[in-house]
Amino acid sequence: MIAELKGALEAAASIALVCHVSPDMDTLGSAAALRMILQSMGKRVNIYDQDAVSERFLFLEGLKDVRLPDDEVYDLCVSIDVSDRERMGSAAAVFDRARSRAMIDHHMTTQPFAPIHVVRPQAAATAQIVTELCAQCGWSIPRAAAMCLLAGVSTDTGNFSFASVTGETFRAAGALVDCGAKTSVITENLYHTSTEGHIRMLGRVLNGLRLKADGRVALMRVTREDMQELRATQEDTDGIINFALEIKGVRAAALLSQREGFVKCSLRAREPLDVAAVAARFGGGGHILAAGCSFYGKTMEEAEAEMENALMELVR
Repeated sequence: MIAELKGALEAAASIALVCHVSPDMDTLGSAAALRMILQSMGKRVNIYDQDAVSERFLFLEGLKDVRLPDDEVYDLCVSIDVSDRERMGSAAAVFDRARSRAMIDHHMTTQPFAPIHVVRPQAAATAQIVTELCAQCGWSIPRAAAMCLLAGVSTDTGNFSFASVTGETFRAAGALVDCGAKTSVITENLYHTSTEGHIRMLGRVLNGLRLKADGRVALMRVTREDMQELRATQEDTDGIINFALEIKGVRAAALLSQREGFVKCSLRAREPLDVAAVAARFGGGGHILAAGCSFYGKTMEEAEAEMENALMELVR
């Protein structure tokens, strides 16, 4: 499908790039980089997401230009790092109105929902796929685009620590560094800079951590009361789930966060467990070792009990 995607991108005069809800660095960085590259070809390109971009990502060029969904009709719309159509949220309307549609993704649970699709579950990040796409198509990557792509690869691989990392991942990262991407800038902004709310929330969540199944399962929660008392934002909970796996003996972990009308759950695991399968049971998805889902119309206690039972089964 690489040839088909290349042809569609080069033929379109106007292109929309749609990211997934609660956008992470992989979806945003891949879209921002592709936008820069396509704009250099004279294309009119815009990026859409139903949710706001995290402030911690705004050190990268192009991320301040992400739009909320509107009524514009494009020659081509490409979903970026979107595992299923519902993950576009309200931005799916932009996708549906386009004259033609395509998708680029790397999630193992993805079933193609566009006629033109480049889906590579073996890739560690969608940003890796975009980097390799540029090489195969002969498109040069400007420094600002390389920064966005390297940030996407870094965050989706736990800064190159996940089992999904392969030689191809490192080769893609090396190519981006050769294009001018600075690992020091990415590391400083994404891993060595925190808000007061994040640090206080980290302490609150870890203090309430519960271990089950003889220490093989870790459960953590963030309530609305926690958010209000600590004056924290949803962004302040990012990354906290990963601390649970640092506890010796923990094989699977869940962080449940209370939202308006639903409870969001982030999941992590160690090999050979598969939390994507667990997430799928509740309408979610993701990767084998990192996935997520949401419980609608459930209390925190109900959602936590269901997830506890599911993870207890997983580690038996």
